[in-house]
Amino acid sequence: RVNDAVEDIKALLAGFAGVVDINDNNDLGQAEQRIVPRPADIRSVGLTPADVALQVRGFLFGLEAHTYAADQEDIDVRVRLDETTRRDLTAVEDIWLVTPTGDLVPLAEVADIVPTTTYSTIRRADRQRSVTVTAETLPGLSPEAITAELDLGELRAAYPDLTIKFSGRQEQMGDAFASLPLGMGAACLMIYVILAWLFASYFQPLTVMLIIPFSLIGVVWGHLLLGYEMTFLSLIGVVALSGIVVNDSLILVEFYNHERKAGTPIVDALLSAGRARLRPILLTTITTVLGLTPLILEQSFQAKFLIPMGISIAAGLISATVLILVVLPCWVLIFDDVRRGAYFLWHGRSKTAERLHDGLGQPAV
Repeated sequence: RVNDAVEDIKALLAGFAGVVDINDNNDLGQAEQRIVPRPADIRSVGLTPADVALQVRGFLFGLEAHTYAADQEDIDVRVRLDETTRRDLTAVEDIWLVTPTGDLVPLAEVADIVPTTTYSTIRRADRQRSVTVTAETLPGLSPEAITAELDLGELRAAYPDLTIKFSGRQEQMGDAFASLPLGMGAACLMIYVILAWLFASYFQPLTVMLIIPFSLIGVVWGHLLLGYEMTFLSLIGVVALSGIVVNDSLILVEFYNHERKAGTPIVDALLSAGRARLRPILLTTITTVLGLTPLILEQSFQAKFLIPMGISIAAGLISATVLILVVLPCWVLIFDDVRRGAYFLWHGRSKTAERLHDGLGQPAV
């Protein structure tokens, strides 16, 4: 059934255009003679399949009869048929077996000798027999696109006693994608902790970090315009991009906090922060993008794996820069309205001007 499943998988892969060099490692080896005991015959003479196997092994491989010490080492003495007889297939077929009663029985009377072909190598994974089917894709065709369309459900249903799964690169990709959300979550948590310590506020870091999802707009459009597919390294670039985007947001929010401490109304403080921090934010974005441009334009084989990560950072930062100047002030105003509404619902009255705060830890006027 393993061979049938392998052929079915190879036929399934052959149905995709652009998939070539479909092979498997289930290679056949040399011809062999397989001894198959006949249950009724061996029981009639008092033998078991283990007895037959043990005696045939003794004839060919030998039985350990004695061990003696010589030259400071133990030397095993094995008793077996002479080399000429062991190399003669006819002579092996004519050997006699010894029954528990001491009688001699020809091997041919209790077992069938079946000519067959063995495997050159028997491979195992997790102590289970395994066969690997591999294929190559033509340039321009992603292996991930093929595996996404490859439906193994019917094969698994047809061979319920076999385990059919992706391995190799696809298994590693699956494990990497499974661990990526944990890494992204840990990075965001650390960013939040640092910002909360810096701003002395629980809500202002959320305002800054809400820009991170908007940077994904540039990541997607960057890959589309440059003709690259999203890869695992693209997502790694998104994790790195989150830290860079927060840096740009930090420049704007820090100046906004300074203006609020000076008593500037919230809208005027946001407008003043946008005017004053426009040049630093643009310079940060321009220098980062220009630094990544040589990598993105590189055409060597070694650089092609890193280009998607560079596109994620550069394109995401470009879009995030525009959104920081437009969306971030809106988030600040929205959080201020939410804080005002929450205070009114809890206390049943609006805050007075003397007690009013902007919801981000700064006093308002």
